[in-house]
Amino acid sequence: MSADKVASKIAIKYPTTMSCTECFDQLTECFSIGGQFRNYYRYGKFDLCEKQGDKLKFCLANSTDPVKVQEWYKKELEYNKKYRGTSDDVWEER
Repeated sequence: MSADKVASKIAIKYPTTMSCTECFDQLTECFSIGGQFRNYYRYGKFDLCEKQGDKLKFCLANSTDPVKVQEWYKKELEYNKKYRGTSDDVWEER
């Protein structure tokens, strides 16, 4: 498969822009009392907000490169599918 076809497939599925303001808002929401309570309620543990912090750092460094932004969203989706449990997992245990 040529590089153009791969790039076009990535372009169709994933966004090419990332707002650093939204990334900052997500980080502050995660650290807030409500964000921590929600995470504890859903997953049974507090969140260290590392993912949001990493996203903000990435955005500040790479938000102008659409290919890197698309790759970020692709990796994030794959990670969420593989490692992030759902709230259903917690409720089944209880």
